[in-house]
Amino acid sequence: MEKYLGIILIAALTIFAKSFWQAPAILGDSTPSPTEVLPVNQPVLTESSFIEKLEEESEIIPKKTIYEDDPETEAGEEKVLEEGEDGKKIKIFKITFSKDGEEYERETISVETTPAKDKKILRGTKIIWKTLNTSDGEISYWKKMRVYATHYDQHCLGCNEWTAIGMRAGKGVIAVDPKVIKLRSKVYIPGYGIAVAGDTGGAIKGNIIDLGFDDARTAGWSARFVDIYLL
Repeated sequence: MEKYLGIILIAALTIFAKSFWQAPAILGDSTPSPTEVLPVNQPVLTESSFIEKLEEESEIIPKKTIYEDDPETEAGEEKVLEEGEDGKKIKIFKITFSKDGEEYERETISVETTPAKDKKILRGTKIIWKTLNTSDGEISYWKKMRVYATHYDQHCLGCNEWTAIGMRAGKGVIAVDPKVIKLRSKVYIPGYGIAVAGDTGGAIKGNIIDLGFDDARTAGWSARFVDIYLL
């Protein structure tokens, strides 16, 4: 009897060992091999309850605009030296999904960055004075600009009696974008006269100016494009 029990025990252990060594192959088999390089977005088929795939994500890196001042070029003139080019960042992710399609895990596989190339512009700073005959007499100016001119008074919504630099709002004071026209600059506006850039405004951006009046209702000014002259 003991002889037969020993034979049965040896046979059982042999079957168990064979099953044990075969188990990793059954549970871990995958197509393709885990070491094989896959193209982007190709699913990895496995016999587990998860699916893996690669996903690409790209991001544009905007180029910057760099100005180089040139004292030999007239103020207001600009010349593009280099157009520049946007950069790009590409990320590759390995995403693991459960069998019901929900994302389980996201792993960054690689990041490739192409830096942006700055746009370079030569900007003149040389002041060259010119003269202009106007209905208000002859004026000397150094820069002519095309702007869109609106109008306001101290009673408008969000306005008050005093301007951004402490002047009293009214005729002779205009609101500007300080990045375009420096505050306290003198400006000649045809049909309006000489004014001081003494105020700012939330809607006054770029080549937009706002002409101050004592009473905007009787000003007789309609918003329009006009050439102005920096004095």
